[in-house]
Amino acid sequence: MPVTLEDIARALNVSKMTVSRAINNHPEISPLTRARILETARKMNYRPNQFARALTTNRSYLIGIVVPDLMHSYFAEICRAVEIEARPVGYQNLICSTDEDAQKEIDEIEALLSRTDGLIVASTLSKSEAKFYRRLLDEGANIVLIDRLLDGLSCSAVTTDDVQVGLLATEHLINLGHRKVGHLRGPDVSTSLRRQRGYEQAMSKAKLKPIVRECGFTEVDGHAAMQRWIAEGGLPTAIFASNDPAAIGAMEAMNEAGLRVPEDVAFVGAGSIHYGDMLRVPLTTVAWSTLAMGQAAAELLLNLIDGKMRGRRPRKITLEPDLVIRDSCGANKMLPQRRKGAKEDAKQI
Repeated sequence: MPVTLEDIARALNVSKMTVSRAINNHPEISPLTRARILETARKMNYRPNQFARALTTNRSYLIGIVVPDLMHSYFAEICRAVEIEARPVGYQNLICSTDEDAQKEIDEIEALLSRTDGLIVASTLSKSEAKFYRRLLDEGANIVLIDRLLDGLSCSAVTTDDVQVGLLATEHLINLGHRKVGHLRGPDVSTSLRRQRGYEQAMSKAKLKPIVRECGFTEVDGHAAMQRWIAEGGLPTAIFASNDPAAIGAMEAMNEAGLRVPEDVAFVGAGSIHYGDMLRVPLTTVAWSTLAMGQAAAELLLNLIDGKMRGRRPRKITLEPDLVIRDSCGANKMLPQRRKGAKEDAKQI
């Protein structure tokens, strides 16, 4: 027979109400008591009846997470970080991937709204499409944006400083002596637009001419964009790609064409996906903590669900990025002593 709240209460010699409040994270239960009850529930293999719980609390105890891509580690790490924060207080995640498709994102959001207590979203929508989320927020939906912003939308969000991402990457290449630095830009979302702004600021400061090529955020995008560039000629000596997958796809196109990284073209990406240091030529990147990003977004959303942020201005949390130097930029070939690896080199945020 399944374990009940009464079974746990009997084992600990406490009331059923105390057990119920501990499992539902009631503020009147001390952290020590709650930890003891949750540990006993775990040992007894207690499984809550989600339907009964929802009827009692008027909550589903489900969080919807909508991201553009789960093929690479970046958004998967964010989803895992949300789970780390939300699961101990009884929440489970429903995860959807939109493949950078705006209509698919809208469809997924509409489907999740009635099934979840709140949403964490890395939006593919453009600034002009922000009215979709503005309507949902006006209707009382609990939403936190992650990784990407929608300009003009008053909504809590957790991001990195994407202008600084572009600055760090481009200034590093310029400081290595490159004067023809190109940029593979991503789609029309805040991360891409702001990283491009950082790139252009660095180029302007160095009195260099920007060279921007349309690309995207996937390996396929980077590969195709680089193939076109190689075929047309006029390659720069260095490229800042808007994210790591695009950089990896571009470097693969270089390899297929018999060109060398970093000898012919140096590369810097962004996002520090987990296998970037294991590539044939390890990828220099700009990193920030996906763990901190996911946990902060979950905390903001749980506070919205609990009503702790009602009537307050939306919170914006910005994580500082940091340059992680590997072989693809060529710096290691120029330094007398090899820099530390990515895990040692990246600043903990």
